[in-house]
Amino acid sequence: MDENLSADSVQEPVRRNRARERHLRRKGVQTGMAAPSNVPRQIKPAGGFAMPEIHLPANSRLILYGLAGGIFLILVVMFIGNLKPADATAGPNAIWIGTQYTYDAPTDAAVNDLVSRLRDHQIGTVYAWVSLLQGNVWSDTQRLDRVKAFAEQFKRLYPEATLYGWLSVDAQVSTLNDAPRQQIVADFSQRMTGEFGFDGVMLNVVPVLNGDEDYLTLLRKVRASVGDDSLLSVAVPPDWSPLNAGIPVPPQIEPGTIWGEEYKQRVALIANQMVISAYNSGLGSADDYSSWMAYQVQIYARAIADLNTTTELLIGVPAYAAQLPIHDPAVENVQSAIDGIQTGLAAAGDASTYVRGLALYNEWEKSADDWSQFKALWLR
Repeated sequence: MDENLSADSVQEPVRRNRARERHLRRKGVQTGMAAPSNVPRQIKPAGGFAMPEIHLPANSRLILYGLAGGIFLILVVMFIGNLKPADATAGPNAIWIGTQYTYDAPTDAAVNDLVSRLRDHQIGTVYAWVSLLQGNVWSDTQRLDRVKAFAEQFKRLYPEATLYGWLSVDAQVSTLNDAPRQQIVADFSQRMTGEFGFDGVMLNVVPVLNGDEDYLTLLRKVRASVGDDSLLSVAVPPDWSPLNAGIPVPPQIEPGTIWGEEYKQRVALIANQMVISAYNSGLGSADDYSSWMAYQVQIYARAIADLNTTTELLIGVPAYAAQLPIHDPAVENVQSAIDGIQTGLAAAGDASTYVRGLALYNEWEKSADDWSQFKALWLR
């Protein structure tokens, strides 16, 4: 770990890791109690009487055997019925969902369809859209009752999943160096976990430049506001155009636009989870994008591996409509992303264990081909 990290940053894992332990505390392992040692065993009394022998006809014996077998079967069924099922576990991957669910009051049938698809694709983490901060104003606050209702509905239908309230901050409009504005974000985040019942907050702040101390201050305030029993996930930028890295450089982005290793680590020491938004590169070929993606995987994994932390790393995978010139689906897609991710994981070596899974962006534009490719290429 970089020796320049501050003492406060080094203490962050201790406070933050309690949130990850929340799930273990909820499950609570029950242990059996041994019988008291002073209770004597039951023994046959000395000089007792003997039961007389009873001789039954053969057919009577068959009837008794049948009755005994039936009683045994009933006891087995009752025993199995009383066993507690093992705690269900959700898949390691994630997805971003939009207003179709959080604003539009979906039926249980619609949410069950979503849950079935998520389970089928080993997706156990969901970032559900809530609001955007521009200036000091959150968008669509008149729909928050529906957001709260969806959170309750989703957790009832998919209790083993981890549900985050997705909050975005436009840092070009809402500058991060304003303390009252930072508090607005922290207070709203607390509502997501304390009032709305989300397991945590997904905070997406764009843009954040390397070494931005105001962003770290904001994360610490949000971390403190949601408490140790809730989770904090952050969307982080890729290394857009690293110098001398031997990878294709996006033509539309200024060279050297990266987060340094120390800054990556300082963010990791605050958050429970980091999701790399590895798309919108503006690259011109799928091979170039795969090479660029492989670099993102290994550079972040190695940075996180140098820390004594339980921070999870997820890699964003694009599945959405064209946004030329920065996003061409013929270049940036599920197949080219996964090709690059697999290459990056192999290059990262032992550090690859810090990559929990993939984060699909997004659910509302994801095609049937996207789903099938994800299943064939990643879940195989």
